[in-house]
Amino acid sequence: MMKKCIKLSISLATILFLVACSSQNTVKEQQAPKNDVDVSTTDENNSATYTNGLGETQIERYKIVVLPTQVDLTSQNAFPISPSALSKTLTHDITTALYETHRFELISAENYMSDGLEPNNVTELSDFYLQSTLNQLDTEETVRILKATGQGVTEKIVSATVLYQIIDAKSNKIVFSNTLRYQLKSTTNNESFSTTINNTLQSVADLMKNEIIGEIYPIRLVSVSNYNEIVLDYPLPLGSQCEVTRLGKKVKDVYTDSLLGYEQSTVGKLLITQTTSVLSYGEMLNGVALKGDICKPIQATLRVAPELVKQTPQGGVVLPFD
Repeated sequence: MMKKCIKLSISLATILFLVACSSQNTVKEQQAPKNDVDVSTTDENNSATYTNGLGETQIERYKIVVLPTQVDLTSQNAFPISPSALSKTLTHDITTALYETHRFELISAENYMSDGLEPNNVTELSDFYLQSTLNQLDTEETVRILKATGQGVTEKIVSATVLYQIIDAKSNKIVFSNTLRYQLKSTTNNESFSTTINNTLQSVADLMKNEIIGEIYPIRLVSVSNYNEIVLDYPLPLGSQCEVTRLGKKVKDVYTDSLLGYEQSTVGKLLITQTTSVLSYGEMLNGVALKGDICKPIQATLRVAPELVKQTPQGGVVLPFD
């Protein structure tokens, strides 16, 4: 009888001990701080991600440095803006354009260089860096004849050429380079050449932005309906056009077996019919598109300001300088 009581006492003590341990673990779990990292915002390699316009998670944004634009003008034209001001303006426009895509983490080269760091040290902190040179800027003023009235208005013409390169900061290899030429014609009344030049540089920055996005983050067709309505994962200007490209087999380096890219074939042309802050919608002008195809914007190189002529109820016109 005594042995049974001892066994019972030991069993009861064991149960009480386990219950006590369980209670302590529960308290610890309740008191422990919660992990601030949401599982839905990390990928399988625990890399940070962000959400695109469709609510899908993507890999952490690339870090990019926009180096100050070099100004190398051999033209004898007298500009109302100094070379240093031109450099500062275009650098700012490029940086702003890339920032507004929400696809890059911008590292300010000016801030780091003002702290005494050399450009090489700055680029080590990034994935890519962009260097650009403004090597042509021509201004011209003419008289433009309005078709509606036959009257002449002053037209300011600014032509710019910018050479730029996207360079891999780790390997120092050129990822993409292009020479972008753009011309802006303006008949806006009382507009100064300084304003026309600034507008031209801003347009150049926007074109560069679209080309860079097309190379690093290709614009994809994320939806193609039976009614040929197409959704793209990037906002493009209303009325702009794209070449729709389909990727094929991988292309590898014969020596290193590293991936160089993919075979590409053009399957049609697309017109942007609607745009939002994060998406754009389009329809095919020709060809047949599939989900996953890539959109390559067809860039405009000439922009002409509209004729600012208003017709009166009596059939007359109001000229821009009236």
